[in-house]
Amino acid sequence: MLKKLFSLIIVTMFLTAGFGVTWAAEPIKVGAPLCLTGPYAGDGLGYWRGIKLAVDEINDAGGLLGRPLEIIKFDVQDFAPERVMQAADKLVRNDKVDTIHAGWAGWGQDVRAYGKYDVPTFTFDASINSVKVFREDPKRYSNWFQLNEIEYGAGLETVKLMADLPYQYNNKKIAVITTDDSWGLEVAAGIKEGAKELGWEVVLEEVVPYGTREWGSILSKIRAINPAWIHLEIVSAPDLITFFRQFVENPTNSLLNFGYGMTLSDFIPNLGAESNGILGENMTIPNPPPTPETAAWIERFNKTFDVEEPNSGSFVIYTGVMMWASAVKAVGSVTDYDAINQYIATQKFHTLDGYDIYFNKDHHINYSVWPVSHIQIQDGKYKTLYLNAGNPYRDHKFITPPWIKK
Repeated sequence: MLKKLFSLIIVTMFLTAGFGVTWAAEPIKVGAPLCLTGPYAGDGLGYWRGIKLAVDEINDAGGLLGRPLEIIKFDVQDFAPERVMQAADKLVRNDKVDTIHAGWAGWGQDVRAYGKYDVPTFTFDASINSVKVFREDPKRYSNWFQLNEIEYGAGLETVKLMADLPYQYNNKKIAVITTDDSWGLEVAAGIKEGAKELGWEVVLEEVVPYGTREWGSILSKIRAINPAWIHLEIVSAPDLITFFRQFVENPTNSLLNFGYGMTLSDFIPNLGAESNGILGENMTIPNPPPTPETAAWIERFNKTFDVEEPNSGSFVIYTGVMMWASAVKAVGSVTDYDAINQYIATQKFHTLDGYDIYFNKDHHINYSVWPVSHIQIQDGKYKTLYLNAGNPYRDHKFITPPWIKK
């Protein structure tokens, strides 16, 4: 097994190879089981764009092992267990894909669904429930890789960030609102534990269904408590937007952290500058971009999809496709799945944003290896304040949100 680092990204070749190629070889099929409709469609769109950009760049550079890539989509809608299983069976058994690049399933069904096959499978956000399934039989599930930190770790990191902000809080009370899924509930658990360690207190916990549009009763509780900050972990832009608009009608002096949800593809386009001051997190390219390569990537992304900001998950899942392609090139085969999976599990991969990332023994990536961007929306754009708590990033500074009255 080779031990050297392989760069994930080919840049200069895009300018000289692949354009106008007439492919004679059979395409390599890339499976994309994503939430394309339903409550998580905004999230699925971000993943889709990342996969699409990676595949287009590889094809424009001459393909992979002389063969073009072809994306095969499957709409998992709300990623109910039966749909996740159906996606795995169709894509792998019927469509004969050679790799899977998915969003998030979160209850462990993703591991069982794809672990019965052996094609390399990447998902975005890590889930403790999925990790627990993986631990049942790491050898059987050796084809499964998660490109992020687990939810609990994300919650701990969020508390550290909020405590580090250069802001004078009125108290140390936190209100937490989540949805009834693994991501939301486990993030809340991490926030509670982190708050306890730092002398804060979660004084309000609310679990709501997706599709919540009326926030009056919860806002009444919040206004009675006047917490230092309010955390919403809801992967649905319409839910977050309606909460925000009803909150600012009579706001408390509370910071708002919308976690991962504020980076969804339909969040800023619908709120625009109204969203200035909202905080959140995502594993994405920091702004301003840290390298010329990342600046070029953002420019390609925005031009390709006619947007002003890269979407949630786009860069990470793009990186996952490039990791798989790098492993295929190193092994010299697209179908030697055992060798490809072993390579992915044991090698470091150099990312566009300058990190040498690798999977831990549970096949996910810790924030200590690939930092999370802590973001605040300013001037209608994402501005990175910290790369992990305690590590201020470049020239952007925290601003007091306009709804805070002191």
